[in-house]
Amino acid sequence: MIVKLPEPTLPLFRASEAVTAVIPAYNEARYIGDVLNVLTQVADLSQIIVVDDGSHDDTASLVQERSTLDARIELIRLPQNRGKAGALFIGTDAANNDLILFLDADLMQLRPAHIPLLINPVRREEYGMTLGVFQHGRLQTDLTHRCFPFLSGQRCVRWSLFQEVFRDEPVQWGVETAFNLHAWYHRYPVQHVPWFGVTHATRAEKQEGFSGYWSHVKMWWQIGSYTMRFLLSHGWRPKVPVSKRRSSRARLATSKYDIQGS
Repeated sequence: MIVKLPEPTLPLFRASEAVTAVIPAYNEARYIGDVLNVLTQVADLSQIIVVDDGSHDDTASLVQERSTLDARIELIRLPQNRGKAGALFIGTDAANNDLILFLDADLMQLRPAHIPLLINPVRREEYGMTLGVFQHGRLQTDLTHRCFPFLSGQRCVRWSLFQEVFRDEPVQWGVETAFNLHAWYHRYPVQHVPWFGVTHATRAEKQEGFSGYWSHVKMWWQIGSYTMRFLLSHGWRPKVPVSKRRSSRARLATSKYDIQGS
């Protein structure tokens, strides 16, 4: 039996505030073209930044070729691998907009209608951050996002609320956890957005043998060590207690006031 997945519904909301997409890429020539094909169909994106993090394949040349077809695509090529966190922060430094859409370069089955589902709740200032959570893509990635949604690399943030995320610490693969801890500490409301049908290439598919296994170990070690450092330095309670009865818009407004007044 073939189960037809529901098409993502394109939100009716429209606004003039533009969005910058930031995509870190390391040896993603196999997948980055498909991701760019989707993003160039999204009018809300005024800037698409791909940070080539010291790739050894044709990632950079492929992105450079696509940039000649769409002026919104910009390539930042790093001579040495800086890690995911470093690549993300370099991309945000080059962004022209406060709304930032972070995406992985190895997404599969992505469609243009998925993108506004992440952007619009943040643009309306209902949430400080949204996370794209895979559903009905592939069993392995579905289970990962069901159990560990905070690992999602697909998210939209209002960068003025998140630029304090700790650049001087060795975040690396813990960067998604850093964003989530930052939102938790400052009480920024976060929404998990189902992304039906989307998946991505796993580490085992891109790194064969022991190297793929070892990258998982390093990832979880970096996530755990960053979490412990964060909690030890900031405490085990959020910065500002806020009544659960208050609306998401009110909580975000309170958080924005706190960060601007601090």
